[in-house]
Amino acid sequence: MLRPALASLAKSEARDALGHPIGPLASLVGVALAVLALCAVHLLSESIRTALGAADATFDYTHMATRDGLLEADYFELRRRWRRGELDGVQALLPVVEGYMHLQGEAHRLLGFDPLASGVFGDGDLARLDGMAELGAMPGDADPTTAFLLRDVVMAGPGTAAAIAAAGGQVGGVRVETMEVDAQTLIADLPTAQRLLGRAGELDAIWIRARSVRALAVDWLDRALPGIAAALPRHADVEIDGYRITAFDHRQPARRFADASIFNLGVLGLLALLMATFLAVQASRSNAARRRLEHQRLLVIGVTAAELRAVAVLEGLLTGLAGTALGLALGAFVADALAEAAGAPAPSVDGWLVGKAAVCGLLASTLAPIFVRRATAGAGVSATMPAVGGWRRHALGALAVGGAALALAEGSLLTAFAALLLISVAHVAYAVPLAAALVGRSAGLARSLAARANLRSAALASGDIRLALGALSIASAVAIGMGLMVESLRRDFTAMLDTSLWEGVYATMTDATAVDADWLRALPGVRDVRRYGEAAGWLDGAPAALRFAELDAVETARYGFAGPLTERALANEAAASQAGAGRGDTVSVRVGNERFAMSIAQVFTDYRSASPRLILPLALVERLDADVVRWRQLTIHTEPWATRDVAAALGERHPDAEVLDHGEIRAFADVVFDRSFALSNSLAGLALAVAVVGLFAALTALQANRLREFRLLSAIGFSRFEAWRLALTQTALLGATAAVAAVPLGLAIAWVLCAFVNPAAFGWSVDLRVDAASLLVPFALAIGGALLAGALPTFRSAFRGSA
Repeated sequence: MLRPALASLAKSEARDALGHPIGPLASLVGVALAVLALCAVHLLSESIRTALGAADATFDYTHMATRDGLLEADYFELRRRWRRGELDGVQALLPVVEGYMHLQGEAHRLLGFDPLASGVFGDGDLARLDGMAELGAMPGDADPTTAFLLRDVVMAGPGTAAAIAAAGGQVGGVRVETMEVDAQTLIADLPTAQRLLGRAGELDAIWIRARSVRALAVDWLDRALPGIAAALPRHADVEIDGYRITAFDHRQPARRFADASIFNLGVLGLLALLMATFLAVQASRSNAARRRLEHQRLLVIGVTAAELRAVAVLEGLLTGLAGTALGLALGAFVADALAEAAGAPAPSVDGWLVGKAAVCGLLASTLAPIFVRRATAGAGVSATMPAVGGWRRHALGALAVGGAALALAEGSLLTAFAALLLISVAHVAYAVPLAAALVGRSAGLARSLAARANLRSAALASGDIRLALGALSIASAVAIGMGLMVESLRRDFTAMLDTSLWEGVYATMTDATAVDADWLRALPGVRDVRRYGEAAGWLDGAPAALRFAELDAVETARYGFAGPLTERALANEAAASQAGAGRGDTVSVRVGNERFAMSIAQVFTDYRSASPRLILPLALVERLDADVVRWRQLTIHTEPWATRDVAAALGERHPDAEVLDHGEIRAFADVVFDRSFALSNSLAGLALAVAVVGLFAALTALQANRLREFRLLSAIGFSRFEAWRLALTQTALLGATAAVAAVPLGLAIAWVLCAFVNPAAFGWSVDLRVDAASLLVPFALAIGGALLAGALPTFRSAFRGSA
């Protein structure tokens, strides 16, 4: 049997749970929302990695070494140096030749390597190559590995293998056998690839597997919080005299883009968890304040402080378990819906997700009761105005500001987010207390006694629910910062479309001939016709997309350059970053078997692609083989009244062509843009929802302590509705306090995102522009959320207190 003191404790807890269900319910919803956000981030991160992270085959190699005129003899010399231990940090070397083969009018990338150079076939498993799911059957009963090494065998996807069969088994004039695999790239051993490309003894690069510098704990952390390790270096830096060393992060922009996107989403998911922790701490503080007298009575009759704390932890544990289960179910549903809307692979729940959701949910709900003191000074209302000064606050703020400046000076993605965290610390130290103090000092401006009392009461109350207000303020600031960044990017994106998209028709076809261009020029209403060539090439030894165009003054103006170009190129930011070059610098470009040096005339912003892209003058086409450049695109600048007629005529002439007008492309671009940031906005909204739930729990406890105040108002003539209006006005003032404090932090977040995070993550520079909607909408949501959170608690207190 329970001793009497414990029985009294059990009755007290049961009576409180039945009499005040709102607080535990708010904590439950908060934990569920936090787990929902973490679950959605985890599942969508895995979906993004699946969709974007396997764009290229690297066989776990991390860097590549290149130089002009690279030969097999250079590889053997480098291998000797490696065997002697002269290449610090290098674990393996692989000679590689790359090129493009044309099959039925389509260019297919060919990758040739020496599979025995570093034991790629050491375990007899060819399925590691290029992310292949399974190995197809070879003619006869030959062992696939032996056949690949000894005969002219090309690994190809089913469609490509069919094209090779239709060509009589001929690729580049060489008869080959095919091995069907799940791959987009043609793969052959080194001698076969050199014969197919006509480049005996030549190499394009020597791939390097560098030593990993990540501890196992970091990889586990990245599994637990996807994307959080994306900004950390994966492998040791490699330096070899006489060679250019390029990390595969530049070679695989899709993987870099995916990692950066996942990192951004992971930070937002952590923000939601932080909001839930604030909620739990605030709920424990409010519960301790509300039940202070009852707990003192329980202590007098024999209940120990440890027993009180154990019961509080048990309540938190049960809340965390229920919230985790609910959050997992809702998170899986939300992630599946968002993945389907984005056209990404459907994610699946795994053990890592269940484990981390349980840990995070239980920590958020149980840590607060452990560390929050059960005996809270006062009855829940501070006796003085919230102070802004204090040497501890000044020291904390100064350290945060100084640390943020140092982090931004370092310039990496990880330090940029560290700066955001430190800026948030400074915000909590200064902005929230300052906003509350301003509310209190504005009381003297109010005309009525009730209004002045309400302002002072709001300022005092802000000290008791400062954690909930801080959570709401940070969530509002994130919404402001994300909104300003997205709108700034939208304006830059729109400006890019305005300059690069002419009014008219855009056509993509198998072969856009000069005859087609002349025919179009003769149509009524056609002002200009541009024909563009495409080729796959290399920029400083790494793959890049090449476009050939007539770079007259009209064309170069679309990329922000004034004047014609005949010998220089235009490069997007990703290409400039890959080559480590800028305006006026010279880079090495290879197209087919031709290599040439090219000066960069202009670096342009290219939000359409995270991949390196060069725009080259038409004069270079004469130096290339006829089948290297494919002419597939036409831009027809038309009078507005002629756009439909020209599109219809072109569609009749080329039924298989994709013909779009200016308006269709703009509409499609806007849809893609909005879809790209829908997930970030959704998670920011989740964080705001968690903060509102936390404020609701805090206000419930706060208003419960105002019963005497409302009875006094009733005694001096206030109606129930007037008392409720006063309480609701105070709630709006508290929301306004958080919203006002959020504005400077939101501006700082937007600046860091535009000036540091986007360039480090995506290679995009964004000019920050402040617009009213991005400020006012989160501001209104914060106040509206505060009103929503306070409507029921203030109603209950006002009407009970007035009874």
